[in-house]
Amino acid sequence: KTVYRKYKESCGQKGGSYMNQEKRILVCEDSMEGIFSAVYDGWKECAGGCKVSIQTSFSVSMELFTSYREIATDQSKAGKVMRTILMRLGSEVYEQICLAAASADEDRGTAIYYVLHRAFGGGRCEKHVMEALADPYVSRVAKLALCVKREYHHYFGFIRFREISGRFLLAKIQPGNDILSLMAPHFSNRFPNENWVIYDEKRQKALCHGKGKACVMRKGVRIQVPGNAVGDMGEYEELWQTFCDSISIEARRNEKLQKQMLALHFRSNMPEFSLKG
Repeated sequence: KTVYRKYKESCGQKGGSYMNQEKRILVCEDSMEGIFSAVYDGWKECAGGCKVSIQTSFSVSMELFTSYREIATDQSKAGKVMRTILMRLGSEVYEQICLAAASADEDRGTAIYYVLHRAFGGGRCEKHVMEALADPYVSRVAKLALCVKREYHHYFGFIRFREISGRFLLAKIQPGNDILSLMAPHFSNRFPNENWVIYDEKRQKALCHGKGKACVMRKGVRIQVPGNAVGDMGEYEELWQTFCDSISIEARRNEKLQKQMLALHFRSNMPEFSLKG
């Protein structure tokens, strides 16, 4: 009884049902579609004023006065949320929300939910919601979006393809954020007449592009290439390393600045670094 009374007081209640302040945690798939599916269900289920949290995995310890619900990814629901954001809030807000959803931050789903609640709650349509940076959720989404955008723009210059058995081009990456789908438009326009695959080793996802076709995302795949399948590309990689070594000036070498411009986690799949030794 004491715990219940203190809980009611902490919620600012003098009477009534404590269930109105119940916290509900929606656990969804760790993907953009999963988060938007949880936003859709959370909006419908928690219209009564419950505190909502969206997570991409179950926590080790369960919280008191909290109900948990697992949300299945629904392409239809996710599509409705995405279209509503795009049509009512505009392309700039839509881009920031999608970028934040691709982040690896554990609390991104909750932040996105409350930004959309601020924009649409009570029948509103706040098109400039992302300018309200004093709101902690808006500020969080803006920072996550900027972080993701910086990372995938870095990969435009740092990604390296290798020719596999003369059949297709393969690039392996290990991004901190789930940026694979965001890279599709750039590389589709860059190599429209090539067969290529960009493989996210960390998440075991592959972005596949066939000559003259649209990109297709494959999840839960493992790509292991035998050494003899690389063919003549080994020679070109060595030439590239030699070129990079020849233009460097040892007296002007600045390791600290180099790490700022090219972080270590980008280098494992770059021949100018991986072939050194």
